[in-house]
Amino acid sequence: MSITAAMVVYNEEKRLENALKSCAWCDEIIVVDRNSTDRTREIAARYTKKIFILDNVEFSPKDNEAWLAHVTGEWIISITASDVMHPELARKLRELTDKQDFPYDVIDIPFRRYVLGLETPRSPWYAGLNSTVLFRKSAMQINSESVHGAISLDSKRHYKILDSDTAYMYHLTHSSADMLMDRHIIYWRAEGRVFPKTKSLRYPFVDVLKAICRVLVKKRTFLMGWDGVALSMAYVSYFMMRFVYIWEARSGKAPEIYAKIRADIGKAWDAEALLKKSK
Repeated sequence: MSITAAMVVYNEEKRLENALKSCAWCDEIIVVDRNSTDRTREIAARYTKKIFILDNVEFSPKDNEAWLAHVTGEWIISITASDVMHPELARKLRELTDKQDFPYDVIDIPFRRYVLGLETPRSPWYAGLNSTVLFRKSAMQINSESVHGAISLDSKRHYKILDSDTAYMYHLTHSSADMLMDRHIIYWRAEGRVFPKTKSLRYPFVDVLKAICRVLVKKRTFLMGWDGVALSMAYVSYFMMRFVYIWEARSGKAPEIYAKIRADIGKAWDAEALLKKSK
């Protein structure tokens, strides 16, 4: 069965080469570029002719629609520029999907997620050593009201590849605090745009409390020492600022308030100047 690798990118000239090289075993590669200003498109063109340009640089859950219509493969591997796959894992995936009688729609693969160079079960981003990356096109659904859950899968037929010492998909994200904040701002803006207006702000607030509980109680990330404190701060800060962006999209009126204050003060100074002239 044919396999399509799909990714949405923005200004990824430093990481894109390795990610695309990890997809060279796929039957086709589709790259959606959110109007990059660096060499992203030039690098992508070395691996595929299927490059589609979006006008927006901001993240949107609908970005996935830009490549879905162009997929010719039965299977899809959805990755980011942060991902690199070991060739042993690629061979295993090809072996499974080539089986004519393979009865599954989703393959959970061995997965290692690094954040700020750290990967450990105590990390709040750690969700086990398996993750869903490869799935049949027929099982895919796009959720326009979610940022990190923009893709959902309508199937319970999962096949789990057992963990290996070497054959992993590696997710190497946020190589610096600057990159973490730059990327999170993109996500926060999207969170503010897509969060349903019918939902109470209580929901993102509860998510903040859950994040605090995750690092303090469930993962006890602080037991990693200062590394754990740093990861905890980075993790919880995402949900805190997510709430702020959602609140701002819902209730923020700072521009109007500041504009009125400036206008009123400006009028007061104009009156002051007229008073001086009249004396």
